[in-house]
Amino acid sequence: MLKLRVEKPNDKIQPARGGDMKFGLSINTARESALRAGEALTQWFKERGIAYIVEKDAAKILGEIERCKIETLSENCDVIISLGGDGTLLRVARYANATPILGVNFGRLGFLAEFSIEELYPVIERVLKNNFKTETRTRLEACVKVGKKEHKITALNDVIAERGGFPRLPVISLKIDGHLVSHYKADGLIISTSTGSTAYSMSAGGPIIVPKSKVFVITPICPHVLTTRPIVVSDDKELEISIESMDERFMLNCDGSQQIELTAKDRVRVYKSEKPVYIIENEKRNYYDVLRTKFLWGKDYEK
Repeated sequence: MLKLRVEKPNDKIQPARGGDMKFGLSINTARESALRAGEALTQWFKERGIAYIVEKDAAKILGEIERCKIETLSENCDVIISLGGDGTLLRVARYANATPILGVNFGRLGFLAEFSIEELYPVIERVLKNNFKTETRTRLEACVKVGKKEHKITALNDVIAERGGFPRLPVISLKIDGHLVSHYKADGLIISTSTGSTAYSMSAGGPIIVPKSKVFVITPICPHVLTTRPIVVSDDKELEISIESMDERFMLNCDGSQQIELTAKDRVRVYKSEKPVYIIENEKRNYYDVLRTKFLWGKDYEK
């Protein structure tokens, strides 16, 4: 067992007992601060008789017996606690199904992981009393046939068709509801949800969209034609991507963690998933405050 310096929670907190509620823990094992917080949290649960289960990779490090794979974590708990950054939460969201996610930020930006470590224990108290709200976040679903097999991948942030490491610039065709929009000569094309608008899409020049907006953002990556601009469409549209490339290959990347290598013959359909993600809301956090704080907006003008 890894010996960690445990950060003790506030002793003044007197939580309600867990009853029938069970928590699942997913921890970024690459961050020692997240592991320390996870060890302190499991001890806190034990002292109060609250049921919990830990994703197996972190459970091995922490010496926890009650463990399962990330793929089945949502089936074994009522609430998933994600200790890490937005990347950790994106990984959890892939398998969360309808289980609410409580995100604690140990990363940098923290757009998805809404709570700080100082806020963790008070919010668990509220969850135990069923006194919390969730935000419903739309997910994308990408469907592609490779040979005779049909692949379906979901993404909370974005689906990206890109040339990857292949040297030649591809031509990416986009159709919306069967209508041709354009042939993009570009390094790639990003289709993002409103949640994902502050990720890769923003870096590529796309707009920031308030998370609950029911839209998709289509952003080309380094287009060869300067008049090519991002497009915002309603999330009830079906998009189709195809690529013409002399390399005959391109990458489909979903949330930065799921990749499929495709050929120019393949067609990718992207549409709104029937299964959204439910994130426990930090009622003390205002989205515009987050933007101002994270991006240092108006910093030069503050006294």
